Amino acid sequence: MIKCFIWMIMGILCPLSMLHATCQGADLRTQLTASERRTLAAFQRDTPYPSGNHWLAVKGPHRINVIGTVHIGDPRLVPVFSTIKPVLAAADRIYLEMTPHEETQLQKAVSERPELMFITAGPTLIDLLPAEEWHQLAKAAQARNIPGFMAAKFQPWYLSMLLSIPACAMSALTQGNKGLDHRIMGFAAEREIPLTALEPYDTIFSLFASEPLKTQIQMMRAGLLSDTDSSDGLATLLNSYFDQSHASAWYLSKLHAKRVASLTDSEIEATFERMQQTLLNRRNVAWVPKMQQFPNETAVVAVGAAHLHGSQGVLQLLENAGYQLTRQPF
Repeated sequence: MIKCFIWMIMGILCPLSMLHATCQGADLRTQLTASERRTLAAFQRDTPYPSGNHWLAVKGPHRINVIGTVHIGDPRLVPVFSTIKPVLAAADRIYLEMTPHEETQLQKAVSERPELMFITAGPTLIDLLPAEEWHQLAKAAQARNIPGFMAAKFQPWYLSMLLSIPACAMSALTQGNKGLDHRIMGFAAEREIPLTALEPYDTIFSLFASEPLKTQIQMMRAGLLSDTDSSDGLATLLNSYFDQSHASAWYLSKLHAKRVASLTDSEIEATFERMQQTLLNRRNVAWVPKMQQFPNETAVVAVGAAHLHGSQGVLQLLENAGYQLTRQPF
């Protein structure tokens, strides 16, 4: 059983054996009210670099091709990968969130250090949640082939990530469906292009471990959606990605949570703000100096597309560091 969950965490946190879009969900963009469309348009207008999955950042001899990836297998990645192959081939170095070396470290750590994923001391989620809420959570976990007794022992932040995945897609976590990151890894191995990880393998564990348990439980509540709701969220995420609308995808995820989650709008706002700071901004700020350590090279930086937009997104941070950015074919 533990081997299965090692593969699940590998699927969620790194680009190996990623989730495949096997669910049929509705694109939420077709269901927006006129007011919601106006608010979304304003959000995109006011957000730095709200779209575009491939940008070139230039500062003197240093050239960085920043490519937004999706950690999910999808047939639409085939033409995308054909477009970026020449860019990859010309790179002196490719930066990823995690390389095969870090993947191996992660796999070993999860199997040897259960406290990374599990509550190993003190009350479990059965004790921390009201009975009715625990019943809903256990039912959602069971739909994802996670026994209730095991779900009760998961760290809340990790369970929240599992619950955000549609039940119909969970089986793909143990299969070899390739997200864009994994395709890039394979190409780099064939061409012997050096790969560099932007962060240690346990970065996300450390970031979430620093969050109060109450905050983690709020994240978990925000991810407790019905199968239909989570399938719609996944479909919207993928369609937004291939439309190169990463800021829109983030906004729609929050709007969707407000519509269907059990939390209040203010609780959703606070939870998403916390997730943005933890999962995106803090990591972006740490990554950008590392991208600049070989200033005479041509590099590719391939990271999840959600890391690109915003005042603390990778693109704006590179502009702040003196790089000139131009959008590229994708």
